[in-house]
Amino acid sequence: AEVPLLTAITQYTKMHSEYENFGEPKTNYTKLIASVALNVVLFVGIVCVLSSGSADQQLGAGLAMRAPAVGARVLRTPGNQCLRVSGKNPFSRVAVSAIHAPMTAAATYKVTLQTPEGESVIECPDDTYVLDKAEEEGLDLPYSCRAGACSTCAGKVVAGSVDQSDQSFLEDSQVADGFVLTCVAYPTSDVTIATHQEEELF
Repeated sequence: AEVPLLTAITQYTKMHSEYENFGEPKTNYTKLIASVALNVVLFVGIVCVLSSGSADQQLGAGLAMRAPAVGARVLRTPGNQCLRVSGKNPFSRVAVSAIHAPMTAAATYKVTLQTPEGESVIECPDDTYVLDKAEEEGLDLPYSCRAGACSTCAGKVVAGSVDQSDQSFLEDSQVADGFVLTCVAYPTSDVTIATHQEEELF
């Protein structure tokens, strides 16, 4: 009679137990192996990338050491050996936008000025206006705009030639007659100019 009672108690306990024991949990080795393999692949990829970057830096450094640098200096050591000291090329970022002809010294011409007070001779470079040079030499010539836009400084070329392409007042016929605005006139040869010729223009 005790055996059936024990059996009934055991069955009752199993039926009303909150948790049931189904044995030891099973381990999923497939997911574990896949996870390990993925980590290995990622590690190998990172190592390859780092190795490639290091190799590029070494290659660049090697090329920089081999490339001659502008302005490199050669030093002679006591043992009669040469030591090349190089640095960063200072012209590596310089861009050439145009090539200009070499600068030449300005030519100087004799300018004879025939004024009401008498004749004066000055030496005038071909890049200086006749009026400016005359003032430097202490001569008092008439002027107003100093831009080639009026007739106050008008003169007349007696001999020689000038460049007055900056003027905007004289007509072509007046220029052909020899009139010149001294405030914007460059000498292009030895020249003689009669000054104070404004009234002769009209």
